[in-house]
Amino acid sequence: MEEYRDSVKTGYLTEKFRLFHLKDREPKEYEYHYHDFYKLIWFISGNVEYHIEGKAYKLEPHDILLVNIGQIHKPFIGTDEPYERYVFYISKDFLSEHSEEESNLALCFQMAETEDSSVVRLSPSDSGLLFETVKLLEQSEKESAFAGEMYSRILFLKLLIELNRCCMKNSGVFHKTARYDKKIVEMIHYINDHLEGDLSIEGLSACFYLSKYHMMRKFKEETGYSMHQYILEKRILAAKNKILSGTPATIACMECGFKDYSTFSRAYKKLLNKLPSEEGR
Repeated sequence: MEEYRDSVKTGYLTEKFRLFHLKDREPKEYEYHYHDFYKLIWFISGNVEYHIEGKAYKLEPHDILLVNIGQIHKPFIGTDEPYERYVFYISKDFLSEHSEEESNLALCFQMAETEDSSVVRLSPSDSGLLFETVKLLEQSEKESAFAGEMYSRILFLKLLIELNRCCMKNSGVFHKTARYDKKIVEMIHYINDHLEGDLSIEGLSACFYLSKYHMMRKFKEETGYSMHQYILEKRILAAKNKILSGTPATIACMECGFKDYSTFSRAYKKLLNKLPSEEGR
């Protein structure tokens, strides 16, 4: 029987980066979803709890959310005030093209993983300086001035450089207060660190000393995903990254926990709408 898809890949990015200034005056219901690009959200206002990979963050004005490629996320929005935010979609290629050997623009996203927090909460002075750049970028996007696209790119690079400097200067800017189930978050980390190994429900149940059915129910409650679908999609996304980095699809398949290539190829096609052999064309 085909399993119900619990979450979806959403958003399409044809440019190297995009900026949206959004304000929902009426609460909207979002699905759990993920992207194949980086996402930076500058939160302005609203009664919002943002769920990312099993953790729930209660947002404060001018919090910055850093959502990595493939991370499952969803906002839960209260009804008492509008939800306003600036959203940046950032392609992996853009960060690679503009990074240098000792200046990796994706560092803030990497630090979000190592610090185990997706929320950056800056000091008022640092936040104010960075937000000036956000406003300049928004104005530049609206104008048709000489070299406007180049100027927008420069402003966006300035924003990323300054944000990375703030994170490097003080890792304490990563806000550690979140609501979560410790066992489920430990399980999420374990799954993502062991995609090549045995991730059967029985094996995970024994590893974390939980009954199968309780474990599966809690995982779905905390992530919006069934365990089977979460593991499957994480394996496929990991295999895609390997293939795009030059690993042959047949090898990437085995390195990401699939037992045979035909099963992998069918699942890849179903999720990403292309065969592994067509990747990068």
